[in-house]
Amino acid sequence: MAYLTCPDCMMPTPAGDDAVKTRCFSCFSEMVFETCTECHWAQAIPARWDGAFTCGHCGEMVPIPRSRLYSTSTKAMRVKGYGYTYPRV
Repeated sequence: MAYLTCPDCMMPTPAGDDAVKTRCFSCFSEMVFETCTECHWAQAIPARWDGAFTCGHCGEMVPIPRSRLYSTSTKAMRVKGYGYTYPRV
């Protein structure tokens, strides 16, 4: 069981190790998991974001894929932090 920090409300949320998305128990926002293409840091981002996000580790812009396959998606057990909006404010 992974305990992830929600990028919206910053509350810890449990998720199954092989989950590719989850819903926050505190604010009910849906989170998906993405990996930075530059530094390969796995992070949680809100599902409502589209286009791109800023990596929470290296600060690079990361494009969000239009479709997500379970086989190629980042799993919850690999997530180390959370991403920020692009551009970061």
